[in-house]
Amino acid sequence: MEELSFDSSVALNFQTAGVEMDLNDGLFQQNARCGYVLKPAFMRSVDTNFNPDQPQDTEGYSPVTLSIQVSGFPAVLQSESKMVLHSVISAQQLPKVENSKEGSIVDPLVRVEIFGVPIDQMKLETKYIENNGFNPLWNEKLLFKIHVPELALVRFVVEDYDKTTRNDFVGQYTLPFKSIKSGYRHIHLLSKDGMKIAPASLFVFIRVIDVASLVQGTEV
Repeated sequence: MEELSFDSSVALNFQTAGVEMDLNDGLFQQNARCGYVLKPAFMRSVDTNFNPDQPQDTEGYSPVTLSIQVSGFPAVLQSESKMVLHSVISAQQLPKVENSKEGSIVDPLVRVEIFGVPIDQMKLETKYIENNGFNPLWNEKLLFKIHVPELALVRFVVEDYDKTTRNDFVGQYTLPFKSIKSGYRHIHLLSKDGMKIAPASLFVFIRVIDVASLVQGTEV
């Protein structure tokens, strides 16, 4: 029987900056916005049993835990097979919000959002730091369990807290979960239009830990 092959393409018409554009730009950062991003192997196989609504039933299912914290190991460490320690330590040189009053100072908070299969959709945020856009420091942890890391996108958002109205956007950065690197990192924030707002950044520490190795006295 003659084999048939098909090529498919999708045209995107983005006219308004926002979360959708951030996710699209973040996804294609892994290939420098050139060409295409290959689907995970479990989505390319004709014999796949992958179901985004029931990822636990997929062959090779291996969830991870994403922990965003300042210091120490979270209690969940003992109950997961693998985890990522992701520490939000501080931020530097955060800009004032557009059209803000003269003399106003940012009250920044960080929100981390996970986009992926339905069970992975989640967002958590830090407390806000009052009147400190120069070098705010957060001292708390945010914890996520990610069931399909191959499809997950992580979005860091900095906002200016407002008690009476909606928080104001300060900056964001989005990247695929699989592109996250271990160690100390500066996350350089982008504006609503995807432009760099240097020198504004978040300072983070990231580690990937295999709990089984810790129990045996070794570390990944």
